[in-house]
Amino acid sequence: MKIEKLGIILIVVFANVFTNSYSQNPAEKFGDISMDELKNKICPIDSNAHAYYIFDFGNSYFQYADTKISSDDVNSSRKGFQLYFTRHYRIKVIDNQGFSWADIEIPLYRDGDKEKILNLKACTYNLENNKIVKTKLEKKDTYTEETNKYWITEKFAMPSVREGSIIEIEYTIKSDFYFNLREWYFQSMIPVLQSEYHVSIPEYYNFNQTQKGYFPIQREYDRKHKKISITYHQKAEGTAVKEQTYTNLYEYYEDIYHFYAKEIPAFPIEEHLRSEENYLSKFEFELQYTRFPEAKMKYYTTSWEDINQNLLDDDRFGLEINRTSHIKQDAEALKQLKQEEIILLNSAFSLIKNKLAWNGYKNIYPTTTLSKAYKEGNGNCADINLNLIILLRGLGFNAFPVILSTQENGVIHPAHPSISRFNYVIAMVKVENDTLLMDATDPASEIGLLPVRCLNDKGRIINNSNGDWISLMDYKPYSMIESYEVEITDDFELRGTNQVILKDYAAYLIKKEIKKHNNLDEYKSSLEKQTNGYRIHEIEVLGIDTIQDDMRMSLNFTQRNYAEQSHDIVFFSPVYQPFISENPFKLEILEYQFEFNYPVTIQQIYSIRIPGNLAISEVPKPLRARTPDGKMKYYYNIDQFDDKLTLSVMFSMSKTLFLPEEYQGLKAFYQMIVDKQKELIVLRKAQ
Repeated sequence: MKIEKLGIILIVVFANVFTNSYSQNPAEKFGDISMDELKNKICPIDSNAHAYYIFDFGNSYFQYADTKISSDDVNSSRKGFQLYFTRHYRIKVIDNQGFSWADIEIPLYRDGDKEKILNLKACTYNLENNKIVKTKLEKKDTYTEETNKYWITEKFAMPSVREGSIIEIEYTIKSDFYFNLREWYFQSMIPVLQSEYHVSIPEYYNFNQTQKGYFPIQREYDRKHKKISITYHQKAEGTAVKEQTYTNLYEYYEDIYHFYAKEIPAFPIEEHLRSEENYLSKFEFELQYTRFPEAKMKYYTTSWEDINQNLLDDDRFGLEINRTSHIKQDAEALKQLKQEEIILLNSAFSLIKNKLAWNGYKNIYPTTTLSKAYKEGNGNCADINLNLIILLRGLGFNAFPVILSTQENGVIHPAHPSISRFNYVIAMVKVENDTLLMDATDPASEIGLLPVRCLNDKGRIINNSNGDWISLMDYKPYSMIESYEVEITDDFELRGTNQVILKDYAAYLIKKEIKKHNNLDEYKSSLEKQTNGYRIHEIEVLGIDTIQDDMRMSLNFTQRNYAEQSHDIVFFSPVYQPFISENPFKLEILEYQFEFNYPVTIQQIYSIRIPGNLAISEVPKPLRARTPDGKMKYYYNIDQFDDKLTLSVMFSMSKTLFLPEEYQGLKAFYQMIVDKQKELIVLRKAQ
């Protein structure tokens, strides 16, 4: 509906919404706690739960607010819409292992302005002398913490929490960022008895909706007719009419969605479920476009090609990479070395790793400017790796940024283009026929070997050819070859040497572990503390500071009381350092696919000399095992030569992704390995 102007100066615009925002949230009144809920000592759907949600209700809606609008924007009614999100939930704390659920965090978006929390109410309820005692959260006990450039977090700990408490929280977030329509998690790490989410969206906004997870979510849809009246106060210059008032009526439809689920089990904790973000049942919303009356349609995330171009044109990303003056001097110095291509690449990578320290923040955008980060010597992952790209291009390399989602952030859905799901950026370089990925945030990382946090499905290359996907998985394996040369002394002490060759992720992980300590002696002490009676007399490590070289470690050690004696019998396990000491798969049933970070190859050779006063009586039988698809293998064999036993153990896994139906077989395979490595050699005293 077009608005006719009486004059050229628009003073104030007022809006009145005829109908209230739609809400169907269940009628749970704040503070209406039942005695039965407080007396309950077991979760109704999980007797092992330490805490559970009694309910979790959310409501997101747009509301038109009074606003000032310039005369050029009279028709832009979108400037009056604000986004509100209300959440109300109760959690029953059963025992002290559930206390952590009383530590509350509320994320708030900011970009210039920031979202605001309204009407925060939080109480803890306890049963004392058969009466309900309520303890309110005090405003002074809340605080705000900066998460990153675009997010802050309101934090507080609920008061007076003890076993049997119920905590209740209700708040509203008021937001000017209409693209930030809240996602909703129906599943949690604790059971949820009831979860509902209501979303009301004016027809002017179009959001892509994505359902994730395995637990079924019910969904209902409705549409409601709404009206807005806007009163205009205007004056016309040069006429006798000083001021004139008139009202326009706007009508539109509101799309209403109701999502709900009941008795949702807790998400299982399993070592190789990489991130709960990949599996939790939830709904996500991504703004696709806005279309207001008398205005052009504005697109936000429409295709991966558009996202690629938007990043190239973004002053904080693509245009920032083109600002190179701050790095030219270092690039010229490297050129003067006249190194071969791969050595020059290593030199550039090392320079950035030494020049810039990672502050722990993840983002695809720099903190401020790349030149400032370079000068100050620290920054987030974008500050570091985009500077690496600038340096590589300055040296003549074909380098590009790759944006990705880290493991804890979950995988990117390729069918739903979304820039907001990415939280990290690395560098990619093409050398001859190789495509190499690099991340200079981690001193232990290497060219083609990313930090484990980055090993998460696919990344998106940002280039002038509309971008493309690149796999982040299975680039490098975990590879270790280990040999022991030991003897058992007369007093049953194990004495000998250990030689280890570590490659790729095996080397990477050990390097990171060693660098946590101030020196090699501290690392040696930490190894000794892991096993009772273990003593390292000498340790040597080679290759810890080199790039793309194998790492080698040699130990001279003793282990007291390794073998056990019963009368004339001595027994011990020949697998002195088992690579799988316990089964990581502990669930009865797993309904999700699961994955490892990398392929694995481990070889161990134990050469054990037996004392002359002992004779070998029994040794474990050999074993060759493999999974039905042949992707996982285990080999165990002992040979005897006079007073010497040689044990060869090999484990290999050539695939990293497993389906739910493979869980039981893999669990049994790992248990077989654990049990085999515990089998004993039996010695008897010689007659």
